[in-house]
Amino acid sequence: MRHRILLSAVLAGLVLAPPALTQDSSGSLPEAAAREKERRKASSNARIYKDADLAQFGAEPGRSPDTPAPADSPTSAPAAGQREKSDEEIRAEKKRELDGRIAAEVKVMDAVRQAMNQAQLELNDTTTLTKFGSRKEALQKILDDGQAELKKSEAVIAAIEEEARRQGISVSRP
Repeated sequence: MRHRILLSAVLAGLVLAPPALTQDSSGSLPEAAAREKERRKASSNARIYKDADLAQFGAEPGRSPDTPAPADSPTSAPAAGQREKSDEEIRAEKKRELDGRIAAEVKVMDAVRQAMNQAQLELNDTTTLTKFGSRKEALQKILDDGQAELKKSEAVIAAIEEEARRQGISVSRP
């Protein structure tokens, strides 16, 4: 019984549907197809620029022409009275920068290890009352957070070393 009512409602809706919903109000189907074909033809005249086209105009591939070139890039023009940097000088600057980033991460790792060692010493101390309660939980949290921070720092150092390897620069941990 329910299905008959539902079916009759659907059929009545289709029969009584306004013509705007059943047909394209702007004309016949062939006319709409012709208009769409013209629209696509007009939009296919767009020019596609490739890296070779950009190089022809002196632009750097992968960089917007509105953004200035980075100061340490070899394509940036030297300031008045300064000579252009050689490849060795650029590589030496990059090596110093990468070594500095690694040294900063190693400092962070050393500080985290020191905090972890102090927390572990306090946990191991049998003369204090840190075997139970919130202090023990806080010390355990320091150890857990320290392990997570050490993993993050190791990942950062690995990424820096990979960046250096790709640029042909040898770096080492202090």
